[in-house]
Amino acid sequence: MTRARLDVIVLLALTGGILALFAAIADRDFRRPVPVAANPIATVTPTAEPTAGWWASVPVTATPALAGLPGLPKVSLGGGAGLKTGEPVAFSVVTCPRGDVKISAVTTAGKPGWWNIVGTAAIPNHEYWKGEISADGQGWTMLYRSNAAVQDGLLIEFNTRTVPRGAYQIRLTAVDRTGNYPEPCVISVSTR
Repeated sequence: MTRARLDVIVLLALTGGILALFAAIADRDFRRPVPVAANPIATVTPTAEPTAGWWASVPVTATPALAGLPGLPKVSLGGGAGLKTGEPVAFSVVTCPRGDVKISAVTTAGKPGWWNIVGTAAIPNHEYWKGEISADGQGWTMLYRSNAAVQDGLLIEFNTRTVPRGAYQIRLTAVDRTGNYPEPCVISVSTR
């Protein structure tokens, strides 16, 4: 088929579609009136603009004191009384055979219930590392994952209030670009 013949066929198909549309519209009954709302246009009523200083004319009354209500407690936005950043949290090493995958410290973070987990996750051909937690050493839940290698630095900021109080194991695993990983570092620690 030639290009001209295709153009004629397309033009005929479009013309047929348009005629079918007009026939469908002509089939409708346009003689019946369309219902219209009684007051379709809202009436705008202008209001007076307030003058500058209008609030000076508003009477000021004293807030009454209600007898028998206790005073409000003092609220502090600080980390809590006596809570310091960097206080050591006791933990024991279950297994940590390598120096390039290790948890070296767990300290308080200055906010109630928060810990900083410090260590190293920097193996050769590093792809990513992850920190996990388990109550029984079997079912592990990820706390954090990162693609950035860490050398003797902050690995995880952990909110201990996200788990019930008790004994836990925290595992640090580093994975290389081939998907292999050395034996992870596992510590045992208790939340209070």
